[in-house]
Amino acid sequence: MKNFYRLFLLFNCLSLVLSSCTIGGGATEVPAESQIQILQATATLSLTDKVAIELSAQVDTTTQYNTVGQIVKFKYIVRMAKNDSADIQPNIAFTGATPACPSINSIGNLNDRFDAGESMECTFDYPLTQADLDKASVSNVVTVNIYTVNSNTVTTTVPTVPSKLLTLTKVADPASYYQVGQSIKFNYTIKNSGSNQLSPGPFTITDSGINNNTPFNCGDANAILAPGATLTCSATYTVTSADMNAASVATVATAAGGGANPSAQVSVTINKTSPPALTTGSTIQHKVSKGEWLWQIARCYGADPAKTVAANPQIPNPAKIKEGMIVTVPNIGSNGKINTPPCAGLHLVQSGDTWSSIATKYNVDLGLLQIANGNLLTPGKEIKIPFYTFGLNLPTPGASPIITPGATTPAPSSSLTLTVTASPNTYSQAGQAITFTYTIKNSGTTTLGPDQFRVTDGLVSAGAFDCGQRTTLSPGATTFCTATYTITQDVVDNASAVTSNASASGGGITSPAVVTTITKAVSSLTLTVSANPTTYNQAGQTITFTYTIKNSGTTALGPDQFKVTDGLVSTTPINCGNAGTTLAPGTTTFCNANLTITQDMLAANAITSNATASGGGVTSPAVVTTITKQ
Repeated sequence: MKNFYRLFLLFNCLSLVLSSCTIGGGATEVPAESQIQILQATATLSLTDKVAIELSAQVDTTTQYNTVGQIVKFKYIVRMAKNDSADIQPNIAFTGATPACPSINSIGNLNDRFDAGESMECTFDYPLTQADLDKASVSNVVTVNIYTVNSNTVTTTVPTVPSKLLTLTKVADPASYYQVGQSIKFNYTIKNSGSNQLSPGPFTITDSGINNNTPFNCGDANAILAPGATLTCSATYTVTSADMNAASVATVATAAGGGANPSAQVSVTINKTSPPALTTGSTIQHKVSKGEWLWQIARCYGADPAKTVAANPQIPNPAKIKEGMIVTVPNIGSNGKINTPPCAGLHLVQSGDTWSSIATKYNVDLGLLQIANGNLLTPGKEIKIPFYTFGLNLPTPGASPIITPGATTPAPSSSLTLTVTASPNTYSQAGQAITFTYTIKNSGTTTLGPDQFRVTDGLVSAGAFDCGQRTTLSPGATTFCTATYTITQDVVDNASAVTSNASASGGGITSPAVVTTITKAVSSLTLTVSANPTTYNQAGQTITFTYTIKNSGTTALGPDQFKVTDGLVSTTPINCGNAGTTLAPGTTTFCNANLTITQDMLAANAITSNATASGGGVTSPAVVTTITKQ
């Protein structure tokens, strides 16, 4: 007891530091300085120094979450990284979620203490709400607290599929430009990326580069889009002068419809590039763009329009060509500057547009702009834009000639010129069709019309017939038409040629007559027959006849089924070559037929084939071939 009392006094003295104490017989004892310093350096550690907690989360992202009430299963892994706390059972509390966790004595070493290095897995089932679907994701922000110490915070975001969601894809074709008026085709794909059907339409596109940013319908106005289904459409953007002053053009688009919110904006950028090189004097193949016509295509490439028309005889009416057709343009640059396509474009007329404002916008000739569109300017309708025509100075419909003060103005002249071409320019058989193409040109200096231009040609019609639609022909402009003449048997039998004598009229003018002669072609077939073998010696022996039919005339024959008639081999004509064969002069077709020697033939010393060929309205001379008995 005495020793305990002495120890008690010693600790009290140390706590007073400078105080003196009497122990036992009254002696005064003062602790060493080093002992005092050791006791002063010992501090009490907080729980945050003793405990460290690590939190992580897991969730299945392979599942498509698209239904209200659907369960998203979160897993939270709690790991005790450090635990120097008292040996007590932990209190575990989550913020941001209410996971279910196992008991402490079921993890690690199975005691009631959450020891360092031990982990537990807690699960949390979260039912999706409509708000989660609408915002396309669900996020949980979770922290766990143990021994009053917080772990790190974990944010887990899971994507969801909205009930109604539109997505938009936009592609430019081509993806670059090099000239004013060039057409860029924007292709749009609207997709139902949600989980519910979207209906009814219409579905619309709003594009900053199209239709003044006004929505337009995409696809069927009554379209219904099932989940995952798509709808496609396109629109054309026309390059402007302002675009040529920039290095690129960016346009943005959104899709809407079906009760869904508008899609996210999609931006597409097209970049300015150098135009392709074209060589003066070359002949090129041009793919027709929407709004182009043959005369304007020739003008665009600096080619002769009349020669361009003549280079395309496959076009029945040169005034009516379709988008996507391939036309031949000969000797480009021979009649002016070579420009790059497209040669014409389209403009959607807006309220407030005038002929002058449109001509200025595209830098084109005002007169030709009005003439090419019949002088009709209607808001909401598309009109043709004749590119590369600035400076033509064609008079506008109804306008008077411009007179420069002090200058002598030539007296205006009125004149029509008619050009006639025939295809083909020879005939060989009755029923053959000859197609005449009539090109009426205003070769004067004054505008003719509006009027219905006509052609008079006694060979094809008893009276004058309309050529093109009622129109106005400015100086140098043309209109076109065709007519067909069918060769009769009387012509084949008695004439060596037929003659067209045609003239054109309109705008109060009649053209000079144009004489076109169609000559009779020489049609001839030659048949060659060979037999293999050329002798026979027994019944049942096979003799193979080879027939070669040659077009020995000066005109093509066919298309037709060429045939051989040989009574020795067959009681009916033999088809020789393919059906629909056309034989150009000097070309041939051939076929084979077999003859089996009979007992009656064996009794004769020789057998004779007498064959002729026919086709294309012509029959060859007979060919006699003799097979002898050996």
